[in-house]
Amino acid sequence: MKVTTFQYVNYLWDDAKAASLGDNQIELFLYRSNILGADLRITNYGGGNTSCKTIEKDPLTGEELEVMWVKGSGGDIGTLTRKGIAGLYVDRLRDLKKVYRGVEHEDEMVALFNHCIYDLDSKAPSIDTPLHGLLPFKHIDHLHPDALIAVAAAKDGEAITKEIWGDTMGWIPWQRPGFDLALKLEKCLQDNPGIRGIVLGNHGLFTWGDTSYDCYINSLEVIEAASNNFAKL
Repeated sequence: MKVTTFQYVNYLWDDAKAASLGDNQIELFLYRSNILGADLRITNYGGGNTSCKTIEKDPLTGEELEVMWVKGSGGDIGTLTRKGIAGLYVDRLRDLKKVYRGVEHEDEMVALFNHCIYDLDSKAPSIDTPLHGLLPFKHIDHLHPDALIAVAAAKDGEAITKEIWGDTMGWIPWQRPGFDLALKLEKCLQDNPGIRGIVLGNHGLFTWGDTSYDCYINSLEVIEAASNNFAKL
């Protein structure tokens, strides 16, 4: 049964529109991005990024492999189009763990993202690219909702996260976005299997789903719960 009634965020998913996109996961990811970005309580202009993973054919070997499509550097998810995303080989992106030299060498990792490019028409990958790539989910949202920022920026944000979502949400203290943060996301999931998302201290939210719709609903439900918590104060 679909949950379509929310008090603090707008449910904008149109079944007819989604059906017209068929099983095109890239178009469904772009559609999700646009309707998430249409509600400024979910993410302000230019904030956040979204992704999906698909199986594509390698143009050189003909081998089927996993490709991640993610919002490129800059831009806005509310107006995101095919021209604004990057397509990267997932295996190559994860292989970067073998050459990562530590937090003091974060900047060199961004240049290495270009060695993972699958789609030659890609927008430049952003520093948040590995945060999506090291997580295994087919569809991922990284958002900066007002209500989640209130949780993430609170002095006792980790305790509030636990109070609102119990064991269903992870927590990672603030650190600069980059490859090390991606590793911490990966470890948080490994240490807490079954969680529905992760709150990044003083930063924002990661949520996910097996389909674009599942991801969208998960994001809305998590944001709604945070909003409801503050409405009670």
